[in-house]
Amino acid sequence: MKKLTIILILFYPAVMVYANPIVNPIPNIGFIIVLGTALGLEVLAATTILYFCHMAFVPLLIALFVGNLIMYFAIFQPILSTIHNVFISEAIIVFVEGIFIKVISRLDVFQLEEFKRLRLTTALIVAAVGNAISYSAGLVIG
Repeated sequence: MKKLTIILILFYPAVMVYANPIVNPIPNIGFIIVLGTALGLEVLAATTILYFCHMAFVPLLIALFVGNLIMYFAIFQPILSTIHNVFISEAIIVFVEGIFIKVISRLDVFQLEEFKRLRLTTALIVAAVGNAISYSAGLVIG
């Protein structure tokens, strides 16, 4: 019962935004909740997959969270507002995130002892899985 109460308290502002935006005491709280949840799920999924590729969990989690947040506002939003096509915007961001994962995988701080070189295709697949989870979570929550 406590878990249900906490979930209702966390997601009630998001419901209130869609029900009556005038009553919303905190502007854009629904957007923040949806974006935070979708981004969090994407980062956790990608980090978990990359952990099995012998990458360090905590540094990778932090780097992916910050990197994805920057990519969302600096790349995804401008592309989406220009193109107005979610599929093309998602394809571009998957490619950029795959390159980002490949680049950070080359740094020693993200590698465990048994780490073997990460292939670009693996990085792109991880980025695609993470973005699919993020997109689905955004649809469900939003």
